[in-house]
Amino acid sequence: MQRMITRREAIGAAGSVGAAYLLAASGLPVALELLDAAPAAAAPASSVVVTPSMTEGPYWVDEMLRRFDVRGNTSSSSSRAGTRQAGVPLTLKINVLDSSGGGAINGAHVDIWHANAYGLYSDEGQQQTGGGTTQGQNFLRGYQVTGIDAGVNASAVDGQVSFKTIWPGWYQGRAIHIHVRVRTYDASGTVATNYTTQIFFSDKDNSTVLTGAAPYSSRSPQADPTSDENDNVLTHAADATNIVPVAGSLADGFAATFEIGLSGVASNVSSGASNAALSATLRSATVVKAANGQRTLVLSLHAGEPLAAHASLLRGGKTLGKATGQIALGTHSLRVLLPGAVAGGAASAKLALADAAGRSRTLTAHVIVPA
Repeated sequence: MQRMITRREAIGAAGSVGAAYLLAASGLPVALELLDAAPAAAAPASSVVVTPSMTEGPYWVDEMLRRFDVRGNTSSSSSRAGTRQAGVPLTLKINVLDSSGGGAINGAHVDIWHANAYGLYSDEGQQQTGGGTTQGQNFLRGYQVTGIDAGVNASAVDGQVSFKTIWPGWYQGRAIHIHVRVRTYDASGTVATNYTTQIFFSDKDNSTVLTGAAPYSSRSPQADPTSDENDNVLTHAADATNIVPVAGSLADGFAATFEIGLSGVASNVSSGASNAALSATLRSATVVKAANGQRTLVLSLHAGEPLAAHASLLRGGKTLGKATGQIALGTHSLRVLLPGAVAGGAASAKLALADAAGRSRTLTAHVIVPA
């Protein structure tokens, strides 16, 4: 019979303050480790910085296009139907969170719109960069609904939307940016929240794209003539919240995640999100390899309530490692130690959650196991 170790024993075994092995999975030499866990007693929720609102600008058009791949005109557009914009691919994920507790806000409609590689917006008759009309086109515009639309993911993620787009181009007077609008609706369908902001990239990352890839590099000047520091919308105080880091390359494209903290906005539980009432957000999943060769599945989770958790790593229908434990309210890093026999390669992380009311939710993510 398996014995559940005490918290004191678990901390001693982990060898570090604040780390607790909760319950080893039967038959597998792995454990679910909870780092920086909240105490057993009720704990305050983690806060999220409120993201400053910014102007919608002159190029907002409510196209009402519910799609995650915004790179081209739709087949129904009245001009240049189906034409896709050239540019360096950009995968953009946007997390919409409650600033007071850090929990996911589901049911929010999130629009993005931005200029193409030549600095032009779609569906506009006159623009700062010139270049003629783009009326009747709808490239680089679209919206998704948090917690409902999967976007680039295999399934919907609490509080998140995601898009396939391209790196924006510059136009005179503004640093490179992407517009974002977040709208929530009350039970009668009336807009309850109407928030706008903008996403920026570092001058260094912009320069990498503009000087290193077509069609950006064919423009003159190649560099964006307006830096982040000189932009008339991006304040210095907003640098930390609205300039996002990116990962990737010119050859393979880039990926960025933008976090929006809103105050006083609740999840729209009636929006149809499956089990949206269970408050949990899987923020990241990765497998790390230590210097001694030990590989560990690391899951970053925000729990809006106490939860029972079952974490597993799967490949081809086979469980490579698993563990169970109890998660307190707050943001945690969950770690599952993997057996040495697990081969490197692609795998799926799965986190099954349940709360005291009997509601359940399963969160998944694709990961790469290092050899």
